[in-house]
Amino acid sequence: MRTHMQKGSTYLLALFLFLSVMACSSSDTENPIDPDPIQNPDPDPNPNPNPSTTQEDIPHVDDAVTEFMELYQIPGAALAVSVDEKMVYSKGYGLANVENSVAVEAEDQFRIASISKVFTATAILRLVDDGLLSLDEPVFGPEGVLGDDFGTAVLTEDELNITVDHLLVHELGGWGASSGGDPIDYQPNLGTFDFIEYVLNNWTLNNAPGEAFSYSNTGYWLLARIVEERSGETFEAYLDGLLSPLGITTFKMTTFREDDLGENEVYYYGTANDTPYIFTIASRRDGDAGVVISAPDLLRFLCAIDGASARPDVLAANSIQLLSETSQLSNLGRGLAVWAEQGVRYFTGSLPGNRSWMMISDNGRTATILLNLRRTDTAQFDSDFQSLLLNIVNDGTITWQTDLDQF
Repeated sequence: MRTHMQKGSTYLLALFLFLSVMACSSSDTENPIDPDPIQNPDPDPNPNPNPSTTQEDIPHVDDAVTEFMELYQIPGAALAVSVDEKMVYSKGYGLANVENSVAVEAEDQFRIASISKVFTATAILRLVDDGLLSLDEPVFGPEGVLGDDFGTAVLTEDELNITVDHLLVHELGGWGASSGGDPIDYQPNLGTFDFIEYVLNNWTLNNAPGEAFSYSNTGYWLLARIVEERSGETFEAYLDGLLSPLGITTFKMTTFREDDLGENEVYYYGTANDTPYIFTIASRRDGDAGVVISAPDLLRFLCAIDGASARPDVLAANSIQLLSETSQLSNLGRGLAVWAEQGVRYFTGSLPGNRSWMMISDNGRTATILLNLRRTDTAQFDSDFQSLLLNIVNDGTITWQTDLDQF
C-alpha cells in the first residue's frame, strides 16, 4: 500500500504597424472557417491571453460530495469533471487508507467494477473499425471466433447462434442474474478453456439469442477472450495500447487480491455483508469488472468515446453511435446505457469494496465519481449516489472554470 502518502515618426510608424496587425488578427478571429494564411501564418492556439492555471474550489460541488459521504460513511472518493472536453475539476475527498489516515488524492487509482464493460465494448468496436472482427460473427462453433473444441461440451443450436453483438447488448439468451444466474463467480480456479467448458455443460440458455435481455458478466468476460483471440495480445495489453496514446498512465487490471493493490491505489472497505468478499472476487473478472484507473484518466477515456470534436476519439463515428444504440429490449447499448429524459449516456459499477458512476451529458459535461466503499444495506444509497453525479453534470448554476484544462 502506498504511503500517499499528478519617438517621433518612428513611434508613429510602429503604432501604425501594430494597429494593422491587430486588425488582421481580429478579422481572423471572427472568421475562423477561412483564415488568411498570408496575413496570419501562425494563429495563436490559445486565444485567451490569461487562461486559468490553478483549479479553484467549488463549494457547491465539494459540499454535495462530502455531505453524501458523511451520510453514508464513505471513507474516500475521487471526482473528475470536464466541460467541452476540457478537464475543469478533479479532486479527492476523504481517506484512501483509514488505518493510516492517508488522504485521497485526485490521481489515486480505484476499481471501477462494471464501468470496465465500457472499455471492453470499446476494444471490440475498435477491432471492428480495424477490420479484425465483425459483430455478426458467431462466438462458438466451427466458424465461431472462439471455436468449438471445449472438451466434453456439446454445443446446442442456441449456443451456436450467439453472435458477438448478442454479447455486447446482453441478449445472448441467458447466463445473467435475471435468467437463472451468472456463472462468472462459480468455479473461480478454472482457467479459460475449462471455464467455458463448465458453462456450456452446466448453464442452459433460457431464451434464443436476441429474444430477451439479461445482464451478463459472463458475456463480457467472453468478449475479453474475443479481443485476445483477434488481437493476438492479452486483454490488458490490448487495452493499454489503446489507452496509452490518450495520455492515460494509471490503467491496470486487478486480480482483486489485497497483495495486488497498486502503490497509488486506494484501500477498499465494506459494510458487514461486503467485507468478507472485497479481496475474494474471482480473479478472472477482467472483461466485466477488472479495470483499475484514476478518475482523471477515466475522464480522458470517456472524452475519447463521446463523439465530440475537441479531442480525438479512439473509435470511428459509426462505432461511437453503436456504443449507445439501444434496442427495444433495454436502454443499454453496446457499452453505454442511455437515460434519454436526462440527456445522458452513462454506466455504473458495483462490487464489494467500491462503487462508481460515469455520465456523458448532451450539454457537453462529462463526469465520474469513484468510491472505496459501497452500501448494500439501504436502497436509498444507490438513488442518492446517482442523483449526486446527475446534479453535477446537469446543474446549470455551477460555474466551472471553462478556461482551465487539466488534461
